[in-house]
Amino acid sequence: MSTLLVYLFNILLLAGFVWWLFRQKWAQALRPYLYPALGVKLLMALGFAALRYSYYQTGDTHVFHNAGLTLLEYARHNPEGYLRLLLFNQFGSEGLENSLPFTEHAYFSNSFFFIKVVSLLNLATGGAYYLNNLYLSLFSFWGSAYLAAKLGEVLPKHRLAAVIAFLFFPSVLFWSSGVMKDPVMYGSMCWLTGAALALAHGQKPGLGQVLLLPLQLYLFIRIKVFYAALLLPLLLAYVLVQRLKAHVHVLRSLKAQLLLLLALAGGAVLLLVLQKETFNPDFILWNIENSYSSLFRRSPDRPHIDLGVLRPTMPSMAANYPEAALSAVYRPFLGESWEPLYVLSSLENLLLLVLSGVALAAVLRRGAGGKVRLLHVIMLVFVLLMAGVTGLSTPNFGTLSRYRIVFLPFLVHLLLQNAYAQRLLQRLRPRRTRF
Repeated sequence: MSTLLVYLFNILLLAGFVWWLFRQKWAQALRPYLYPALGVKLLMALGFAALRYSYYQTGDTHVFHNAGLTLLEYARHNPEGYLRLLLFNQFGSEGLENSLPFTEHAYFSNSFFFIKVVSLLNLATGGAYYLNNLYLSLFSFWGSAYLAAKLGEVLPKHRLAAVIAFLFFPSVLFWSSGVMKDPVMYGSMCWLTGAALALAHGQKPGLGQVLLLPLQLYLFIRIKVFYAALLLPLLLAYVLVQRLKAHVHVLRSLKAQLLLLLALAGGAVLLLVLQKETFNPDFILWNIENSYSSLFRRSPDRPHIDLGVLRPTMPSMAANYPEAALSAVYRPFLGESWEPLYVLSSLENLLLLVLSGVALAAVLRRGAGGKVRLLHVIMLVFVLLMAGVTGLSTPNFGTLSRYRIVFLPFLVHLLLQNAYAQRLLQRLRPRRTRF
């Protein structure tokens, strides 16, 4: 009976959140796609739980779930100790510390931070995996829907492209679900990007947005600090240029905006060079190479990226960047493996290859590629950076398919904005719509 009450209580909470979400002003611009998008998202969330949790008996999602249950029991028996652990990473006993994973560097570990997030959810759900899955999946849906709406306001002709890229693209939907770090990363990243677009184009933030900003920023940085280090400066630069454009006439041209962007990038690089005591590029390169080597050793019998001898030096990274970036986007190819998940990934990559070919043809044909804006440049730079970094550090295609959700929807959004893709998308629009 208690389990039934827990499920009933949480389903009412989830329904209330959906009701609130759909009443937001920005959400009205996504109709009639918001309900189908939510339905597909929930199906993907349940599919993730059934496949990755119920079918496979081991994996990261099991580790996070079981550790969250351990902290739930600790909270029930020692609430004060649980609060100290939650706020200050103070373990009440050596036995508790040894019973939890990722405690060796608890202050810096994003995995241990996520376990604490799961433990907080457990206080409401009683440790029910499927309910936690729904909460985290809805969080990622919230962020991605908000970004799709804001992109539609900035680029109204390409609103449907944003909807498809962020709300319907299969692997993005799947890997932004489940009791994993990825839904938190994806939801906070998308929300912050949407908030940056709103600020850049003169929209005054409401009280709710002001209050949410520190939380979303904290979640994004704590879950994926390296992703934040790449994306947040780009967003800040975009906001700065767009706000200056309203007062400086010369910045209304794309060339002037790009020159200012280059100047800002040069200033950032110079600042990092001057602060080399706190910023150590060798440590970053070592981490990329170490991640590649450790995952490579664990992937001898599965399709993977083989870069040969990768060294933690800038020349070695630069030489291997093209293969790494292209592999991160387009591999595994169809036929590299016939395991079901790899086949599905290969089919999606084939679609990406086709879309890339169509976009390239549009660029080569004068006028068919569409007008280039600063936002396109910002998104392309982010895609190129992240594709290279993920390809260099993650040779295993199974893991890579998860990690690339950070840049994949931005890439799909760009690929769907040419004249040829737009003609196809016109056929997908309902007759009665404001799109």
